[in-house]
Amino acid sequence: MDRAYPPINNLLEQTACITGRSKEATGEVEPTEGYKGRQIKKLIEFANANNLWIDLSPLNITYMDKGGENEVFHDGKSSVIKLNNFEYAGDDLENFFIRINAHNKFFSNVPYQMIGFSYNSRQEFSAVLTQPYILAEREATEDEIVEYMEALGFETDYIDEFHNDQYEVFDAVPNNVLYGFHYKVIFLLSAISVTINSTS
Repeated sequence: MDRAYPPINNLLEQTACITGRSKEATGEVEPTEGYKGRQIKKLIEFANANNLWIDLSPLNITYMDKGGENEVFHDGKSSVIKLNNFEYAGDDLENFFIRINAHNKFFSNVPYQMIGFSYNSRQEFSAVLTQPYILAEREATEDEIVEYMEALGFETDYIDEFHNDQYEVFDAVPNNVLYGFHYKVIFLLSAISVTINSTS
């Protein structure tokens, strides 16, 4: 693992605390599907109070791609910018922060940094993330992904799913994992969750 980039991001930590406190404040009186709406409201208030809105329109960036949760842009230099709409967080935004922090822990050669908030092309509230732009030789093969994950101490459940005593990693498929020039295997994006028994 490359530790060249610090895995800690102050804004990421602050927003994770806000979503956690928002969830704790609801206690047991609100169904889980209500957490996300309350958490987003708190993050919007936080963005307003701290001038954290980012307008992408004047920036010299190029649209690259769109997936289920991210709209991806390239700054023409060394970074990609992602508008993440929290789609894969489910009903609780804490899942998003767990995933980003775990990604930065295990795949620190391509860390995420949160730099603010915006609305995507569908007018969905989104986190603005940056990540190093990677020139790669090709997509990693399934065997290369398995070998890399096992070297990190994960056990293979399926060809694209792995776990250790704390985390489950899934959707680790070749189109999310590259084989790079400088780093052999590079995880751009995969789904990570906390293993249920690790929190008890």
